[in-house]
Order: sequence, then structure tokens, then C-alpha cells
Amino acid sequence: MQYPKHVAVIPDGNRTRAKANGKDVAEAYMISYERGVQLVEYLFTHTDVKAFTLRGLSTENAQKRPKEEFDFLMNMYKLFGSELDDFLIANKVNFKAIGDLDGITPDFKQYLMDKEALTKCDSDRYCIFGVNYGGRNEILRGIKNLADQNIDFHTITEDQLSGALELGSIPPIELVIRTKWDQAQRTSGFMSRRIGYAELYFTAKKCPEFEVADMKIALDRFDHMAEMRNYGK
Repeated sequence: MQYPKHVAVIPDGNRTRAKANGKDVAEAYMISYERGVQLVEYLFTHTDVKAFTLRGLSTENAQKRPKEEFDFLMNMYKLFGSELDDFLIANKVNFKAIGDLDGITPDFKQYLMDKEALTKCDSDRYCIFGVNYGGRNEILRGIKNLADQNIDFHTITEDQLSGALELGSIPPIELVIRTKWDQAQRTSGFMSRRIGYAELYFTAKKCPEFEVADMKIALDRFDHMAEMRNYGK
């Protein structure tokens, strides 16, 4: 079985599923949170995946969500992280937060920074969480980082640009999974520079419905497609 080094999930469909089932959207989010914990535990105990990225609020969503829902999500994300602390430490998995953290509440930003310090270990395994994240925004912030270093932009290299972005030397994403494919077959600016050669897997299941069995199907498809991946050779 050939596993992708880096898997990313773009969760979508919480509101859609809640509306279809006459449920509160908060309930759908909490189910998705439980699924997310299960996916992390599965990937880092039963596969050779080195990095798993889960997108939380995008920069666009963070601006559009009502304050009540935004605050609820910030608190739910804390639950997600706290429940995984012992698992990440025991399995030597680094936690890393990405996104414009200046655009979230100060206490949540500090929470994420503390979690990174708590789980930091000498391994190449990463559980990555994107909050207030946008691919274009990341590139813009990376360019500003390079400008602060007074780098001559005429001589900039691929490695320098990659190093200025948030994932640094973490392997590029090889498999992107997006739920609710029947209404969204796009990447929505997610990891714009990191998914150029990634396999894209769209599933009709809504985010609260996507579980470990569905992840296995996506990984099996990647394994099958890997035999034909030649990057133009």
C-alpha cells in the first residue's frame, strides 16, 4: 500500500446536513469534530501518512460567520485540540496551527501557540490545523516575510519562497479530500502552492458523514492512482 505523505481535508456540508435533517448547525459541527478526532487517530496509528492537515475556518468564512457562531467554533476547536493532546504526545505527532492567527481571538491564538509548544517533538509527523486560513493570504504573508528579510526578489529561489510559507519543509500535500462534492468541486484557494500535484478526491458525503471507512476508500484510490503518477515523465 502506497500512502500519501501528506493528506488534507477540506470539510464542507455542516450547514447542508443540519438543514436536511432539521437539526441545529452546532450539532452538525460537533459530529464533525468527533469525526476529525477519529481521522487523526486512524491516520497516525494505521497508516504511513506523515502529515494531516484539516482546514477550519477559511479567511472568507471567518469574516462572514455571525459572532455567535464564530465564538462557538473557537470553543469547539479548543475541544478538538484538547482531546488529542495525550494522543499526539504519545505518538510523537507535532501539532501545528496555520493561518492568519492575528485575525482570531487573542486567547485562541495563545491556546494554539501553547499547544504547539506542548506537543513539539523530534519527529517528522504533523497534525496541522488551518484557521482563518486562505491560500492567497498565506502567499501574501510569505512575500512580506521575505521583504522583511531584505531579500533581493530578483534572485529568489523556490526553496526561499517555500521556507517563507507556513509549512516550510513539511512535505507537499499529495491527497486533497473535499466533502459535499455535489455542490463544491473546487479547492477554494486552499493551500494554493502546496497542492499543485496533489490527487483530488471529492465525495458526496457531507462533513459530519465522512468517517474512517471513507478515508480508507480515499487512500485506496490514491494507492491505485499512484501507479500511474509520473509527473510528465
